Amino acid sequence: MNIYLNIFILIVLLSLFSFLSLAPFVPTKNSDLIRLLKIINLKKWEKFLEIGCGTGKVSLFFAKNFPQNEIVWIELSPLFYIISKIKVFFSGLKNIKIVYWNAMKLDFSKFDIFYVFWLPETVTNKLSPKLEREMKDTSRFYSYCFKMSNDKFDEVRHKESSVLNSIYEYKIK
Repeated sequence: MNIYLNIFILIVLLSLFSFLSLAPFVPTKNSDLIRLLKIINLKKWEKFLEIGCGTGKVSLFFAKNFPQNEIVWIELSPLFYIISKIKVFFSGLKNIKIVYWNAMKLDFSKFDIFYVFWLPETVTNKLSPKLEREMKDTSRFYSYCFKMSNDKFDEVRHKESSVLNSIYEYKIK
């Protein structure tokens, strides 16, 4: 019994580290999933990456609505990785790949669409330089709620008057 407790404590500690290192866990609102679908407007050939997926709500939604696309999500928290694996298994979807890894070590040049729900400082200071180096000229980056500060990107703010949260879209200039 003691070994199970130790494993649980280790998973919780590793999960806490991942929350503190990039972003706290705050799920995307259900009401914004349809907005994301319309704004991102995934093309058949585009490869989608959700960085720091938490429990994979957005990626699962995209995988269900775009079965022809490859949907990849990456998560640093072992707890959320395990939860995500279980959700994908029971979903029966075949177009999803879950990666347990640090997103800052992943090769971004393989993806067309990037989505995050991170704090603005983390997006600007950690993710923005990596996107600038590795993102293809035709790729698009979306940040839910929080703006990225980087003058190397063109920004479009998607905001509806009846909706609280903005969705920011970025392309390399």
